[in-house]
Amino acid sequence: MKQAEKILTINYFIVLAFTLAIIVFGENDWLNNVGIMHDDKSSDFIMTSIMEIITICLIPVSLRLFKFKKIRNGILSDTTENHSSFIAWAIVRLGMLQLPMIVNAILYYMYMNVAFGYMGIILFLVSFFIFPTVERCNFEYERMKG
Repeated sequence: MKQAEKILTINYFIVLAFTLAIIVFGENDWLNNVGIMHDDKSSDFIMTSIMEIITICLIPVSLRLFKFKKIRNGILSDTTENHSSFIAWAIVRLGMLQLPMIVNAILYYMYMNVAFGYMGIILFLVSFFIFPTVERCNFEYERMKG
């Protein structure tokens, strides 16, 4: 599980660093698209609605992903030493929270709508509940067995 924790932690921090770079570039007006869609209220409404639905749906699914029987059985049937299916599903789980966080950061600077910022902050805070540590990886894997 040590290798799984390293892979997942690297993945976690790379996505956070990328999101932080978007925020730094946006706040310093280094991006050309800052506020470019500010006047388009119809697309703002549509994108806000879509991202709200995605955010609201993906948070509980990602937090309970390892409780689904098909996923749990697939992980437990993996007999490889490095638990490759566990790593793959854990990366999917991280992606379910972190990819919408990136999209919300980009959309925030395109539309300058604080709703995207709030959704990004919510996704960032929820990602702490699945932060990859050795203890969490072992706990989740052992909980699937029992």
